[in-house]
Amino acid sequence: MAKEPGQGLYPLGMIAKAQGTRGGFLMEVNDPAAVEEKPDLLYLRYPEKQWVPYRVAELRPHHPRRRNVFFVRLEGIDTRTEVEKLRGLDVKTDRYIESSPDSDDVSGYSVIRSDGTRMGEVADLMDTPAYRILVVQSTDRVILIPWIDQFVTGVEDSSRIIRTRNTVELEALE
Repeated sequence: MAKEPGQGLYPLGMIAKAQGTRGGFLMEVNDPAAVEEKPDLLYLRYPEKQWVPYRVAELRPHHPRRRNVFFVRLEGIDTRTEVEKLRGLDVKTDRYIESSPDSDDVSGYSVIRSDGTRMGEVADLMDTPAYRILVVQSTDRVILIPWIDQFVTGVEDSSRIIRTRNTVELEALE
């Protein structure tokens, strides 16, 4: 997440729609890793105004298949009518959160299986609505690996290595 000069705020996502009657809403986040640890404050920017901070009352994943959508309630926003006015607003946080890398960061990294053998090299990183996908070029084909904890266990930037697990079925896909 890139820091905006002088503001100390980091992009998090946007308000998608009102949810329920007590001021809850669905927020689409740019990177689900950014909300693994609930931030204390979220900042909303109303048209023609500065960023306004709100204390987070509740933040939880909304649907297991859509990892980038979260249910949120903020203190001071208590009705559906109030939330409907917020639809489409950008949301930021004041906390820097290490996110999954951009494609520039991992291109050329070696991808290592859980048994220590080399699978191939990262050719690209695709963005999808649910999560990012590693595009790995092996010796004879391309393997797609979702960038989620089930498959990616770690990144070693110093040695340019991405460690994986549970990829046998993904490698068998044609």
